[in-house]
Amino acid sequence: MCRKLDDLWKVSKKADLEINSSKTEEIRVNTTVKQRLTLNGEDIKISSDICYLGSIVAEDRGNSKEVNARIQKERGSFSKLRSVWLSKSLRRGTKTKIFNACVKSVLLYGCETWLVTKDIRRKLQTFVNRYLRYILRTWWPKIISNKDLWKVTRQEDINVEIRKRKLRWIGHKLRKEDGEIPKSALFWNPQGNRKSGRPRNSWRRSVNKGACRSWTELRFLAADRRKWKGFIDILCF
Repeated sequence: MCRKLDDLWKVSKKADLEINSSKTEEIRVNTTVKQRLTLNGEDIKISSDICYLGSIVAEDRGNSKEVNARIQKERGSFSKLRSVWLSKSLRRGTKTKIFNACVKSVLLYGCETWLVTKDIRRKLQTFVNRYLRYILRTWWPKIISNKDLWKVTRQEDINVEIRKRKLRWIGHKLRKEDGEIPKSALFWNPQGNRKSGRPRNSWRRSVNKGACRSWTELRFLAADRRKWKGFIDILCF
């Protein structure tokens, strides 16, 4: 990495580009190496998590920090549209469409690559339900069940919606040409010895378990868009 970083620095200088070492950070995953990386004689800051393309990458490879950040951003998006939610001139259907487009899309940004645990699923669903009740102006002592709430606002279980988005994204990547980086990443098999004990659950294992198919089977199935769409409908029924 030190050698690659030096090469990047030299090539950048030839193109009249300069890397700002104070804005450069590194994250180390599953390694005990203590040697520091330097850029132009300055040490690079080691961080426990970094923001890349709008998503948070954590050293523990979990999604909890990313989900918390998504919730904070959604809270800001929702509060900016408070006048819309309290408007009496807008229909309920219009409000829910605005909610899906301007708030829920912020919450579920990048969810296709999340490993969704029970805690994450509960946190996301609780947050969505709370704001849907606010839009319907259903406050205590008024009571409405979650199923009735989803029916009135035409919403789905958050777990089902994430699963649909994930499978659509996977199908899109599997239909790419061989050699494309996103497709190669799905089939990449890292070499080396695994630590003793039960293997940690991963995004890839969660997809195999939920689809009850191997990646080879999913690849052939995704080649036919119509069959893949029917496969998603059956899994997410």
